[in-house]
Amino acid sequence: MSEARDEPARWLAHATAGALRAAARLNIAALVLALVNVALAGIMAPTGTLWLVAGAVAALLAAAQLWLLVRVEVDRRLFDALALAGAAPDLAELDAALAALGWMPASRAGRPMAARARGASRFLTIAGVLMALQWLIAVVILLLR
Repeated sequence: MSEARDEPARWLAHATAGALRAAARLNIAALVLALVNVALAGIMAPTGTLWLVAGAVAALLAAAQLWLLVRVEVDRRLFDALALAGAAPDLAELDAALAALGWMPASRAGRPMAARARGASRFLTIAGVLMALQWLIAVVILLLR
C-alpha cells in the first residue's frame, strides 16, 4: 500500500481517538454527577421510596458508565497506536491479538478502518446519553426535594 493510501486510515484513527477521548471525559463527568446523585438520594431516602429509586437508577447508570469508560480507554489506546503507525496499520495482526485475548469474535475480523472507526465512535453517543440521564436524575432530585 502506498503512503498516500495510508493517510485516510491514519486520519480515521486520529479522529476516532479524539472522539474516544471526548467520550472518556463525558464518562468521568457523568460518574462524578452519579456520585452526587446517589449521595443526594441517600440523604433524602428517609422521606420516601422515590429517592431510593433515583439513587438506584443513578448507581446502575454509573456501573454502565464505568464499564464504558474502561472500554473507551482500551479502544482509545488502540486507535492512538493505529494513528501513529508509520505505514498502513496491520489490522489483521490487531484482529489476531484481540481474538487471542477473547475481546473480539473471529467473525468480526477483517473489517475496514472506517467500520472500526464508526463502531468505536458510537461510544461518544452512548456516553452523551448516559450523561444526559444523570443530568435528568439530578434535575428530578433537585426539583422534588
